[in-house]
Amino acid sequence: MPLKVKLILLSLLPLLLVTLSTSWISVYQAQTLRDKEVEIFRSSLIKSKETALRDSVDLALDSIRHVYNDPDLPDSIAKQQVKAIIEKLRYGKDGYFFVYDQDGTNLVHPILPELQGRNLIDIQDKNGDFLIVALLNQAQKGGGFHQYLWQKPSTGETVTKLSYAAWLDKWNWMVGTGLYIEDISEEVANLKSEVDQNIETTFFSMIVIVVVTVGVIVVVTLAINLHEHRIADRSLKELAHKTVMFQEDEKKHLARELHDGINQLLVSSKCHLELLGNKLVDETQKQHLAHSQQSLMMAINEVRHISHKLRPSALDDIGLEAALNTLLQDFRAHSGLNIDTVFDTKRGKLKSEVATTLYRVAQESLTNIEKHSQATEVNVILQQLGSRLQLIIRDNGVGFDVGSTLRKSGTGIGLRNMRERVEFIGGDFELESEPGFGTEITVLLELDELVYG
Repeated sequence: MPLKVKLILLSLLPLLLVTLSTSWISVYQAQTLRDKEVEIFRSSLIKSKETALRDSVDLALDSIRHVYNDPDLPDSIAKQQVKAIIEKLRYGKDGYFFVYDQDGTNLVHPILPELQGRNLIDIQDKNGDFLIVALLNQAQKGGGFHQYLWQKPSTGETVTKLSYAAWLDKWNWMVGTGLYIEDISEEVANLKSEVDQNIETTFFSMIVIVVVTVGVIVVVTLAINLHEHRIADRSLKELAHKTVMFQEDEKKHLARELHDGINQLLVSSKCHLELLGNKLVDETQKQHLAHSQQSLMMAINEVRHISHKLRPSALDDIGLEAALNTLLQDFRAHSGLNIDTVFDTKRGKLKSEVATTLYRVAQESLTNIEKHSQATEVNVILQQLGSRLQLIIRDNGVGFDVGSTLRKSGTGIGLRNMRERVEFIGGDFELESEPGFGTEITVLLELDELVYG
């Protein structure tokens, strides 16, 4: 066998073996970690749903307590008043409460009033689950949860529902409510799909790098063959050293690429829990929320342990103004709107969290403009006013009633999220809009402690 072939094989075989071994181990560990993180994510979502259900039933019980515990009211009158109160209670888009007696007779069902008065003890879902029996058992044990299939009022589809039931000892009644949790399966599937895609992308990237590296090694080895053996031996040692260092760099790169997507989803979930926490006043509710946040934080720390730190790198690489320019160019390209920009800032680099917050406010605002405003022009102003930095995003769209939008359940989440993020870094957030007069969002920040020199 010619010497150059031996040299090529000597260079390639260790590289291929190390690469294949590292790739297999990395993919296996990534898939194992993916399964663990997905299960943690799913459990966290279920736990948050359970907390919400328990809190809703507790609120319903609080609303009837003054009637239920009134010793001067005859039971017949008290029962009628309690049923009337529960029948009117609503929350969210499809949230309502139901009441059954200990024999399984429905007493209150505001969505399907035709069920009232009927004994449903033998009712089963499509899987043959005796759901009323199960809920009665859970309620009589002191309150509990049960999953079953039920028709969703807003869509008419039969989907998975998670219910919580509590027991009224004096009347032997079960009071319960439920949430449709088909969205949890969708979110878990989306998370798993994104992680699998990241694993696949990274794996193919490693293959490309290995192919390029092999080509380089072949060329270098052929060149080394033209020199005397001592030079060839020394070059091979240098190449082996570079190969080892290359493998170390690739491990770090692989860990970062695999978990950036997971970290973004986990941090997003934590932000939503923090927003929810700001609205809760009951200490018991806060404790339940704190447990959910603790579990989620454990998941975030586990991923951060592998990827070292989590934060988007785009703003650190190109700066806020350049990042906004890129964002506006992309927005103009796919929306077709006229965009007028004014950037007037002085030298100095914003702290990463400040630049990220301003960028996200601009990104969310442009998304809202495209979806809802029907605008033809957008103005974006980033200017420094003395020791303050001001960001203004204005459109000439249809506008909206700010108060009613923020009061409606399920709407204005993006606006509240922007306000929370700005206030978290010590800034002021203002939103002005009227129907027919467009919308203007203003962020004002004190720069004294927000700029690196």
